[in-house]
Amino acid sequence: MTLPYQRHEIKDRARAEWRGACNVTLPSFTADFSGLNEAAIRHDVKLAAEMGFWGTLVASECGTTVDEYIRFMEVAADTVDDSFKLVAHLSFSTTEETLRVADAARALGLEAGLLAYPPNLVPKAPSDVVDWTREIADHSDLALILFSVVTWGFRSMSPASFPHDALVEMADLETAAAIKYEANPPGIVTGVADILRRCGDRILVQCPMEHTVPALVEWFGMQWIGTSGYESFGNRVPSWFRLLHEGKWDEAMELYWSYQPAREAKGAWSQSWAGSNLIHRVGWKYLGWLQGYNGGLLRMPQMRLHASQMKMLRAGIEASGFPVPSDDSGFYDGRNPL
Repeated sequence: MTLPYQRHEIKDRARAEWRGACNVTLPSFTADFSGLNEAAIRHDVKLAAEMGFWGTLVASECGTTVDEYIRFMEVAADTVDDSFKLVAHLSFSTTEETLRVADAARALGLEAGLLAYPPNLVPKAPSDVVDWTREIADHSDLALILFSVVTWGFRSMSPASFPHDALVEMADLETAAAIKYEANPPGIVTGVADILRRCGDRILVQCPMEHTVPALVEWFGMQWIGTSGYESFGNRVPSWFRLLHEGKWDEAMELYWSYQPAREAKGAWSQSWAGSNLIHRVGWKYLGWLQGYNGGLLRMPQMRLHASQMKMLRAGIEASGFPVPSDDSGFYDGRNPL
């Protein structure tokens, strides 16, 4: 397979074809963690497509080796057709690993790559961030999603947690398709507005935090959101997002508010690990399992999910009217045990 676009087409393609919500697919492993559970991965990718997502992030940061992660992408690409978009997760320990995965994603014809900064990148100035990002963009023809978030530890260069001047400069990179903006809490929406003002004519700018999305659609016409664990709420996020863009606001907002207990439970649980600079991906696996996804545990090191946390999350999901398994015993082995 090859990329479905050329470098010079990326920005126009994103503007024309990136419409919808992009969720996250986490890897599944065999019971002894010796390898990937490919049947479980196929199950999750198929279900994301059936639920109406635009596409899915094939997530790293879950204990896979680089070789396993490339195989993870291969399985995902072999599971769905081109109408469902796959995004590589370019989050690895070194620049060399990032470039290797970007090459593999390009060869598989994936739609894009979500860019992350390796832990050994310790920039002294915004120009260092731009230079590193340009190296990836120059090396690969893969469309890039620039990720502005506090996780990278760039606050010393900007009170917004990610230097806006760097984002504006990187927006001009030929392969830069979109900005995923989560920096500047609690002023995230203000940050989105500033970046839109400064470079929104050259790159898609969006905030993936689903509780803010209707406002951003109304104010800024945000056409695409992701990547995030929207599957926690079944098919409701892509459904109301589509309704918003069809002008069916009353129907969309009824659906948006229909799972407020689940939203509140997930938000409260997220605060329990705030500041860790990690995502509780085992918790994401559990929330997905409640919605029909495979479930199962991830390789260490991962944050552990305790019974009290599962009880809180389950209560929010049940109160929102979602059908769930009668108990949590099936989560650990997953729906496709191997």
